[in-house]
Amino acid sequence: MMTGQKHILLVEDEPHLAFNMELNLQAEGYRITLAKDGREAVEKYSKEGPFALVILDVMLPEMNGFEVASYIRERDKITGILMLTARASENDVLQGLETGADDYMTKPFSLQELFLRVKRMADRSDLFSPLRTGKQTALIQFREVTWNPQTFELKGPQGSFVLTALEAKVLTEFLEHPQEVLSRKHLLGRVWGVHGNVETRTVDNFIMRLRKYFEKDPSQPEILQSVRGRGYKFCADIKEVSG
Repeated sequence: MMTGQKHILLVEDEPHLAFNMELNLQAEGYRITLAKDGREAVEKYSKEGPFALVILDVMLPEMNGFEVASYIRERDKITGILMLTARASENDVLQGLETGADDYMTKPFSLQELFLRVKRMADRSDLFSPLRTGKQTALIQFREVTWNPQTFELKGPQGSFVLTALEAKVLTEFLEHPQEVLSRKHLLGRVWGVHGNVETRTVDNFIMRLRKYFEKDPSQPEILQSVRGRGYKFCADIKEVSG
């Protein structure tokens, strides 16, 4: 095994595609654990983790990709989840993101695009390692919300939640730019590492998720507001308090 190899759980039931993806990802320097159905994915996640990334097909025997993603997210907010779907419907994409996936790709896809997505997500896992320094970190407050940037725990009018690593990254980007309008293009570049003119509703779906966590009425947001034709704006005073 190469020192420093990032470990990826690849969950794909189509043998030819699974073989090609495994072979090419190994050639890129990744260590791959392969699962051919949802139940095997859960078993290997439990026994062989932690993983830097899970690449997860939606349509799987035994347990589907949504069920596997939910299982992982209940136990792990750090590991990135990249979902693969043969159906590009908005409902499928939204369901995947709501179950905890961080990104998605629609089949068929190019290996080059897969490599780019995998590299961005696997590299980002280093930033959210659960083995970070254990020193006490200041809490951040805005309105009635308290956010712990070390544990990703957020408490507000809707209750207590532990955000995923990517949700935390999106929130952090807004906290670092309060009262500024951040475009979808800006967020895609800073959070997902995607540059250029890309058509995707990924940003909007993540905004919807964050609003459900801390807005009193997510349908009438006061903190994370839409600016028509421009993007989103964080509209709350921010302060640090001791933990």
